[in-house]
Amino acid sequence: MSWKRGAYPEFTIEDAVAVLFLMKNPVGRKTISELLDLGEGSVRTLLRKLSRMELIESSQRGHVLSGKGRELVERLSRAFSEVHAVGKVEGFPAYALIVKDPPEFKSIELRDEAIRFFAKGAMILVVKNGEVVFPEDGRPLRETMPELAEKLSVLGPDDGDMVVVTWAENPADAMKSAYHVAVFLKDVPEEIKSLVR
Repeated sequence: MSWKRGAYPEFTIEDAVAVLFLMKNPVGRKTISELLDLGEGSVRTLLRKLSRMELIESSQRGHVLSGKGRELVERLSRAFSEVHAVGKVEGFPAYALIVKDPPEFKSIELRDEAIRFFAKGAMILVVKNGEVVFPEDGRPLRETMPELAEKLSVLGPDDGDMVVVTWAENPADAMKSAYHVAVFLKDVPEEIKSLVR
């Protein structure tokens, strides 16, 4: 009889992307597990795969990107940024990221994608003339949410960039739903896709 004990480790492309961005600085397995709300077994499996691909190195201080891993994150960063905490929206923890050179999109479809990925809500914004605006009518975000607009401007988006803001019941879901929108829009490198096969 062939069977395995215990649960199968589970993680998504979004988890892999988040881990790669986190490893710009040394980070331990427990911290990754807590930040991404992932089981220890899933984190161990993901780290083992990243190590086999020579994308990370391990030391007593934790896991960190190797040279090859840094190159991969640089390629990824040309498509979209790392997520950043931007406070709360509707009382929930919110995260934002910048998508460079976004393809044509419908805000409502991207918002729905974020919600399907455990977000409570999402805003899809664009940068025009140095200002973060709603793409449908060009209305500046600062008119309705000045504090959030200020936090987003600190991220340094350029004209033409998309800004994705997602919020969820917990920080991990908010973070990963923002990455989900970016991954939905942009093709991620094959190395990352291979991690979840």
